[in-house]
Amino acid sequence: MKKILTALVTIMTALAFSGCADAPIADGGNTEIGQGYSICYAFTASSDVTEINDKTVMKDYMDALGGDGLLEFDGYDGDFGFYITSVYGITSRVVASTPNSYTGYDWAVYTTLTELDGAPYTSDDAFIYGGVTLYKSSYGVSGLPCVEGHTYALVYELSSMSW
Repeated sequence: MKKILTALVTIMTALAFSGCADAPIADGGNTEIGQGYSICYAFTASSDVTEINDKTVMKDYMDALGGDGLLEFDGYDGDFGFYITSVYGITSRVVASTPNSYTGYDWAVYTTLTELDGAPYTSDDAFIYGGVTLYKSSYGVSGLPCVEGHTYALVYELSSMSW
């Protein structure tokens, strides 16, 4: 059974990376950043795209990119804000699920914005992309401030959780 699950995860990982390979990247090419992770879209916030002020969140910036034809994404508003379900048609995917656990590919946000006005916005999970360290956001796109000059990445990643 373990060999079958390992083979399934390997196949799903390959499919995830091949799907992201077709998605455009704003600040460079698609890149695999580790087993089970792939950046499908990254950008550095700039007021050239939309006005950025102290109330602008990542979702506002993504909407502006989408309005300019530079980003395609879908999702829904949930109890904890906007939940991304697809980027360029690459959708969240369940690999395995039980009543007490979940394994699947989902969209995560990574950023260089680790703290703002004393409030932390990221965890310690990080990787280097384009010469900068991106940290996994503790906030979703509707709660993460969008700050000029900071880099943000939409990452398709394999995640597992149990409860």
